[in-house]
Amino acid sequence: TFFIAAVASCSYYAMWAGLGVEYKTTDTTPRVIFWARYLDWVITLPLILTNLALMSRSDIPTILSLVGNIVLYVICALIGALTVAPYKYMWWV
Repeated sequence: TFFIAAVASCSYYAMWAGLGVEYKTTDTTPRVIFWARYLDWVITLPLILTNLALMSRSDIPTILSLVGNIVLYVICALIGALTVAPYKYMWWV
């Protein structure tokens, strides 16, 4: 659990310092994408789910499906953040 907190704090520090940020100004609506947040999620969320699954004594296939689905969720969220409307909303559904 220390590793989860350490990764999250480094990610939020990077966003505060402007390192994990991409400014999209070529679209019709300029926006700021904090891609360090998605990097944080792809590392910490599988660890959190694995901890919870191990505490509930889940079997290995269940843990692997949980981790795979959460990684897919974060990748879809990132793609949705990087694309423009109306296509981005399909990635968030």
